[in-house]
Amino acid sequence: MPMYYIEIRVKGKIDPNWSDWFGELQLQEDTCDETILRGKLPDMAAVYGVISRLGSLVIPLVSVICAEEPDVELTQSETNE
Repeated sequence: MPMYYIEIRVKGKIDPNWSDWFGELQLQEDTCDETILRGKLPDMAAVYGVISRLGSLVIPLVSVICAEEPDVELTQSETNE
């Protein structure tokens, strides 16, 4: 079963107290008043679950990148943190 590598950018800052809601995804603040959620999820249902949670918090999406193979940029970002 493929693993899904995702990077979700949202507008604004997500309080670190909400990090449990996003499982093993790493939250990283960006300098453009955005938060980046990055990591691996087991299936597309989990990807949509994260997007749904963001919607529940009324957090606007900026972008969603999802791939079955690790993207070089995503992999480098994970190892640099």
